Amino acid sequence: MRLMLGILIASIGLSALPVKAQVADTQVGALVEALRQAAPKTGKVDDGLYSDWQIKPGNIPRWSKRCIGREMTIPEFESNTATARQVLVCVMRNIMQEEYKASGNNESLAVRRAASWWMTGNPNFYNSGTTNTYTQKVLDFYQKQRSGVTASSSSSTSTNTKPVTQARPPQPPAPRVAASSVQVADTQVSALVEALRMAAPKTGKENDGLYGEWQVMSDNIPRWSQQCTGRALTPSQFANSPVTARYILVCVMRDVLRDEYRNSDKNESLAVQRAAAWWMTGDPTRYSSNETAPYTQKVLAFYQDLRSEKPAQPAQATQPAQPAQPKFLPHI
Repeated sequence: MRLMLGILIASIGLSALPVKAQVADTQVGALVEALRQAAPKTGKVDDGLYSDWQIKPGNIPRWSKRCIGREMTIPEFESNTATARQVLVCVMRNIMQEEYKASGNNESLAVRRAASWWMTGNPNFYNSGTTNTYTQKVLDFYQKQRSGVTASSSSSTSTNTKPVTQARPPQPPAPRVAASSVQVADTQVSALVEALRMAAPKTGKENDGLYGEWQVMSDNIPRWSQQCTGRALTPSQFANSPVTARYILVCVMRDVLRDEYRNSDKNESLAVQRAAAWWMTGDPTRYSSNETAPYTQKVLAFYQDLRSEKPAQPAQATQPAQPAQPKFLPHI
């Protein structure tokens, strides 16, 4: 399903949106994840669309330049999901704000209009033809993502009695919210959070007392979610909403990475290992201890892969040529 492929549109730019409507980061994150889940599978290796979001190649350098300050290559964008997600959150935040205003603050309609913009370049097509089916699909995925935040606590009571595993060291309490003179980039924090997910130990037990793809101990979840979203989530709500979980963990680990960046004399690799030791044991100084070093090295390896600016994957030679576009393109 590729609608209006190759259409050139003169759409709104990221820097020129006088938008008053405000949407939450969790809403934008849920929309970006819904677009990923709804991305059509063409069944072709060389279909001219890239990454989990199936994006046209002409958009990637322009959007990455605007959102992270440098142009990403197509292979780099495909191989770095954390940064790709950050770029798309940046792009879709303004689109969602604009469509929220255009829909009279109707969240469902705003999502469908934003999905129509993503597919065709025109938000007004949200209810027409095959676009209607696609925008409804995006809305369904969006609502499932958001249900992890809005579901009532009573719906997960039966799953909250998981025993705590003794095989994993207890995770520390929520970090203090402290201003730091050391600044780390959002891409660094995102890469760290993704590396922690990839390095999460698999216990092989269903009821291991750890929740979400990051394997977080249940005691941390209400405190961290309250700190970062203003609402205490249950472990089941956290586990059922990966987008919200990622947002919370980026919030938590941003301060941790800043502190460890400062403590390591701005040595990025050491800061990541210290942050990983904090995550695993609560003590960043244990990053090189016998029992923790293999884990912190594993996190660092994943982090470095994510941060690599020169991935080995070659650009696809058979992608269709695209004309130069001044602004955004539809995608599918």
